[in-house]
Amino acid sequence: MTRKRRDFIKKLGITVAGVAVLPTLGSCNSEKEKIKTTTELPVIEALKKYSDKTKKLVQETACLDMLGTYQNWYQKRGGMPLGKHWISTPNSFTKEDFDFVMSCGINVFGWGSMIPTYEGMLKFMAEQNGIIASNPNYFERIDTIEKLKNINSTHKIGMLITNQESSQFRTLEDVDLFYGLGLRLSQITYNGQNKLGCGAFVDIDTGLTDYGREVIKRMNEIGMAVDVSHCGDKTTMNAIHASTKPVLITHGACRSIAKGVARTKTDEAIKGIAKTGGVIGIPILRFMIREKEPVHFNHFIDHIDYVAQLVGIDHVGIGSDQGLYTEDYGELEHRKKRLKNAPAKYQTHTNEDYLLTIKGLNHPYRTYDIAEGLLKKGYKDVNIKKVLGENFQHALMNIFKH
Repeated sequence: MTRKRRDFIKKLGITVAGVAVLPTLGSCNSEKEKIKTTTELPVIEALKKYSDKTKKLVQETACLDMLGTYQNWYQKRGGMPLGKHWISTPNSFTKEDFDFVMSCGINVFGWGSMIPTYEGMLKFMAEQNGIIASNPNYFERIDTIEKLKNINSTHKIGMLITNQESSQFRTLEDVDLFYGLGLRLSQITYNGQNKLGCGAFVDIDTGLTDYGREVIKRMNEIGMAVDVSHCGDKTTMNAIHASTKPVLITHGACRSIAKGVARTKTDEAIKGIAKTGGVIGIPILRFMIREKEPVHFNHFIDHIDYVAQLVGIDHVGIGSDQGLYTEDYGELEHRKKRLKNAPAKYQTHTNEDYLLTIKGLNHPYRTYDIAEGLLKKGYKDVNIKKVLGENFQHALMNIFKH
């Protein structure tokens, strides 16, 4: 299992055609120094900066990013962004694309946009299922215990289809419908209010509704994961108490560190999900990691440390809230506009380079940086593997029915 993947990485001395690869990992955008990409650098060069121990840990682990995507919106092919090209053009995902994604060290992407409508979610499911179906040698839809358990030996990109909303569940029957289409995780609310409960940006969180409790019960029964990442504090705790299965925070940080940040989670919530067997995934968005600048790589590691000390190492993982190519690869004016137009309750802040994410984590190979950072902090190999993916893998296997 692990030897096959190690041999694949070692032999990966190819040029990635059509997909940009960082020449210098961890560099950051600025007027003087911008993240540059090239189609000429072999992927293996990007891995040379990491220790053999780090590479071995990543390659041996089923690494999960619970809110992330392989898709690339910053390079173009066929006259359109690469991500859109892959969706709209059958069989357009090439062997070179596949080799690049595999080299980044993530086995399973929890890919979920924020789709607030039934019709929109049907389209999203069709797009993701279409990519998987037209590229069976490259993708595996993660919809059973067995597929999740064996993803590190199948030599495929694992796709866990999710949604950052649950308004697609117009009725309880819709929970079954979307489960049948491959949906395996749904966030109870986004930032606002819906039929199930209240998001983190609602002024008065009235908590989980009766319908929300019914939906959670049905999700538990069929094997769909409950996510409370964007829920308000009361709705979060109500959902935790309503669920008989592990509850997940796929992407959220610790409010005790990032004080006053609405999109973080209280100690009570983190303890609550831990009691259910759940896990919290730490994001790489700088305004969620710290309430003000500066924000550095070690501040991200601080959140992992905090959760490990609060509830144990078994309950923390990664939920980057970004693609392999982060939003920092966007044009400077686009980043400025995105930050300027963000809802005030996000409490966004940035540095002089208008970065949205954290230097050292804002590139495709960040899984290796996280592993190396944890090694430097003195974490044991077994615990690093838990953070990289085994914790979420274990929780999902306890949620899935098949």
